[in-house]
Amino acid sequence: MTPEPELEELIYDHLAEENPEAFDGLSDKQVQSRIRAGIRRARSHRLDTDGAAVAFVSLMFLVAPDFDRHPGIRAALSNSALPADERIKALFTATTEDDWADAAANTAGWETLTPSD
Repeated sequence: MTPEPELEELIYDHLAEENPEAFDGLSDKQVQSRIRAGIRRARSHRLDTDGAAVAFVSLMFLVAPDFDRHPGIRAALSNSALPADERIKALFTATTEDDWADAAANTAGWETLTPSD
């Protein structure tokens, strides 16, 4: 995986280009803090490729910062038989729209991951 400062920039650039609304109402400091928290969370799931980390952190911004707490989503991420990029793909094949809606509706929010925001 790319060193963390470069990975942070890669994630920032991806979100700024693909989903700039993800940063609405946030200061640069808040965005950076959330990206760093996302990288830590991605690594906790052994998502060890740049693509998997970018996808995971993007989902944190777009769905819920703790989307991975949902049982169906957590199961897809925990499938140790699959490499990181395949586990990201499995998030979309092994889950339902209702799983994602539940994850979004039941979030504890960013405050639990980045208390200083």
